[in-house]
Amino acid sequence: MENIASFLKTTISILITLAIISAGLFLWGKTQPVVELANSQAAAQARELSEQQYSAFDNQIVSGSQILTAYRRYESQEGFYLYVQRPYVYGQDESNRKFGMNPNGKGSVRAFDYSGGKFKDGTDTESNVRNDEDISDASGHYYISPQARYRAKLIKDNNDRIAAIYFDAE
Repeated sequence: MENIASFLKTTISILITLAIISAGLFLWGKTQPVVELANSQAAAQARELSEQQYSAFDNQIVSGSQILTAYRRYESQEGFYLYVQRPYVYGQDESNRKFGMNPNGKGSVRAFDYSGGKFKDGTDTESNVRNDEDISDASGHYYISPQARYRAKLIKDNNDRIAAIYFDAE
């Protein structure tokens, strides 16, 4: 009789354990879509927050002084570039009309297609502005007039991350 009672206790405890595990797996399976949805929404919100700092330049008309402000604002960002295509001025050196800037001053800028507004392969070491004085000094080669108007365009890299701002003269 003792063997039967021991067998029944063991069997019932195994069945209860299996029932608890089954219920846990069932609930876990039901919550997975909710967790995935929450994760994707959290990632989308994080991306929106990180891109919000660039909203002032998203297809907006900006002044030359705002380009200088952008240069100073994004100094701390690694791998972020500013590209400027100034208006054509008779007698001006054409090579200084289009130039890229690496606000943090480390390394060269990525090669850029000014006509298409997209990154190219390689780097561009010749048109790299070294500091904000290069674009704010009226006697400098890369001077940007504070009153000049530019159309700002956000440039994304292959990872769909905002990696540059392109300022095209209006």
